[in-house]
Amino acid sequence: MRYSFISFLLVLLNLAAFGKFAPPLNDELINAINITNTSAYCSADAEFNNLEATASNYNKALNWPSVGKDVWYKFTASKFDVNISVSGKIDAASKNTLIAPLVALYSFDAATGSISEQSGSQATSNNVISLYKGALTVGQVYYVRVSAANDATGTFKLCIDNYFPPIQPGQDCGTFSVLCTKETFTQLNVTGAGANNQESAGTCLGKESNSAWYMFKASKPGDLTFVITPTVTSNDIDWIFYDLGINGDCSKVSGATAIRCASGSGVDCSPSYYKTGLSMTETDLTEASGCPAGQNGFVKYVELEQDHVYALLIDNYSGGNNGFTLEFGGTADFAGPTAEIDVQKLNPCTNSQAYIFESRASNFATLKWSFGEGASLASATTAGPHTITYNTPGEKIVVLEAKGTNGCNVVTTQTFIVANTPEKPAISASNVNLCQGDVLKLSTPFLNLASYHWSGPNNFNSTSQNPEIPAIGPEIAGTYKLYVQVGDCVSEVNSVEILSVDLKPEAMFSIEVNNKCETHQSFSFINASKNYTKLTWDFGQGIKNQVATGNESKTITFTNPGLKTITLTVETNNGCLSTFTKDILVEVKPEKPEITINQPAFCLKDIIKLSVPAQEGITYAWTGPNNYFASTNAIEIPITDFNLAGEYQVVLTSGSCSSAPATIVIPAIARIPIANFYTEPSFNVKFSAPVPITFINTSVDGDFYEWRFGDGFSSSEKSPTHIYQTDGVFRITLTAFSKNGCSNSVTQGDLIIKKNTSTFVPNAFSPNGDGINDELVIGVTNLKKYNIHIYNRFGTQIFFSNNIFENWNGTYKGNELPVGVYYYIISGLDLSNKNIKYSGSVTLIR
Repeated sequence: MRYSFISFLLVLLNLAAFGKFAPPLNDELINAINITNTSAYCSADAEFNNLEATASNYNKALNWPSVGKDVWYKFTASKFDVNISVSGKIDAASKNTLIAPLVALYSFDAATGSISEQSGSQATSNNVISLYKGALTVGQVYYVRVSAANDATGTFKLCIDNYFPPIQPGQDCGTFSVLCTKETFTQLNVTGAGANNQESAGTCLGKESNSAWYMFKASKPGDLTFVITPTVTSNDIDWIFYDLGINGDCSKVSGATAIRCASGSGVDCSPSYYKTGLSMTETDLTEASGCPAGQNGFVKYVELEQDHVYALLIDNYSGGNNGFTLEFGGTADFAGPTAEIDVQKLNPCTNSQAYIFESRASNFATLKWSFGEGASLASATTAGPHTITYNTPGEKIVVLEAKGTNGCNVVTTQTFIVANTPEKPAISASNVNLCQGDVLKLSTPFLNLASYHWSGPNNFNSTSQNPEIPAIGPEIAGTYKLYVQVGDCVSEVNSVEILSVDLKPEAMFSIEVNNKCETHQSFSFINASKNYTKLTWDFGQGIKNQVATGNESKTITFTNPGLKTITLTVETNNGCLSTFTKDILVEVKPEKPEITINQPAFCLKDIIKLSVPAQEGITYAWTGPNNYFASTNAIEIPITDFNLAGEYQVVLTSGSCSSAPATIVIPAIARIPIANFYTEPSFNVKFSAPVPITFINTSVDGDFYEWRFGDGFSSSEKSPTHIYQTDGVFRITLTAFSKNGCSNSVTQGDLIIKKNTSTFVPNAFSPNGDGINDELVIGVTNLKKYNIHIYNRFGTQIFFSNNIFENWNGTYKGNELPVGVYYYIISGLDLSNKNIKYSGSVTLIR
């Protein structure tokens, strides 16, 4: 699958011009991060991420669900095979956060300006994806594309192992793969136990599951270690290491020749582990299956004997057609052909430069050269010497492959850079006059494949393109030099002079308050600054008076109180600044306030209202009886008991200055009188005017009284007698006052007074419910005592009342009486205390 590289560049430039996002540096292929050492390379956990990445302008890779948020990496192939893995979030404790990572491999064709995807075999397990690709072209640049399903973003770990693959091993000892060097390699597609799955009998392993057999000969004595890492980290890897003696016959494979064995189930243990092998720090020689205490997957290293043949059986108990990476260590070495390249440089760093390559291989049957990208001769099969020129500059890799008669195949590489002598680098400094605490920033333009060599005062050295140096003091002033190197080609030296580093000035002052809280107070600002040549005060607005004192100090009087911000700035001759700021509160003692009260005396249920004028920037503190406290300029105190009388005090405060206290005394709280009276005669009399009524005062706690009789007349006597001269219905109000103004009122009524005197008693009535003459109404007036008795013709009393307003409705005990004549007797006492008596008959009609 090919894409236009030029089209990609145009799209990238357009996106950058619009500035719609801030993607990572390697968001596009052109800015791919270069991985230089790809022999078993692994980044740190969470070292890389695709956060804020955007989708590239390429189709999705094969087997990808979508493009996603992809980022790019690149490496130059120095060997034939590569295994790439991307590890996302594998458990809750993982530093990596990416979910469902994706990976793809591409190459760039300079002739056509397009890229092509390099399809390989992939495996995925536990949020780790691995890609294997063989038959790489040594010296070619390959691009690694990383993304994730569902447009996911996060952090991840990237591993790239570019290696020479051994011959695919068989599953039985007789089909072993010969190891000629201790080169790290990755083995994929390991499946099946071969024709004989019992070769491991008598060891810690037992029966084989998915096995791979390797054999090598020790070329010299020494210690050997190795680490086996499954490509899928949830796989359970077991292994056996055999010493087969001088001849290396597979018939000698047995429990007796198995000198090391490890078959623990680390992926199922707690804590879990998945790596296994030989270690210089372990002491045990074997690890049993399962999870016995103390096992960690590693056993003691092996001391190899020269010319002995050794076999390594690696078994993947988990299956799944997965593989592993095998990495060797230690001082021992394997027997096989050697491959070494001798190189001479002709006219280096010039337009006529050339390289002479000659083989220093030994113990080989055939040789094969690959001289890398742009070489005048692509390949050769003789030892040389071969004189090679290159038509393009850049990093080159020359490969020499030596094959032995025993099937061993050894490859070595020579990496170098073809370049001309770089031009004298341009350099610049952020400032040549610095202040202590600044950062000196040195910079030079980027040069591809270059290394940077800075030197300077105070033993300064740096290989950064743009180093930054903290200006700790004058010792960093002086000459800074730079030369750049591309391969073996070194530029002329350029330099820049840093003239000075001033000690950092320090602005500082203290404050003294003179005549605190008085109207003529002032402030002394005492300068304590250091390392300066110029000083500037800023006191803000509202300065009444300013007096200079020694050491550039000041005494200031302000025109008005309030918060003031004071700033002192000091400066050096180089313009180094330091600023110090303090806030002060200019305070004046408030004047003693005058308290306003709502009334001179108080009763229960009244409200005491006290206040002083409100002022800006003032706080108020009221105190009084019953632990009273308030903080507003006006207060209201409901009187609920007699303990609220006494002295109240208020203090006004501005900042830390307080007024003299103002006080006011609330007199004793008075009781509220209870007004009450009755009349003689009482209201249940039918009066006719004129009629005198005596009002009997029964009030409590009253000192003064006011009567209102309802007919427009009033009285201040305690128990007056009032003559009503007109008829009407009257309500009488009595108000009782205490000496301090507390009062209480009561109203009684209705007092009914008719116009004329009456002694009328009807001779008939008709209680038939028609609303006319339904009751027997007695019309006798001015009787202060009254009784009426009504009898039937048999002399039985059927009605009695001593209330002249209670009328007879023609019933007895709730039952209607029959039509007929009934007899009454009325007795009483008139207003002159004269006894009266009336009798007669009345006819009940229905």
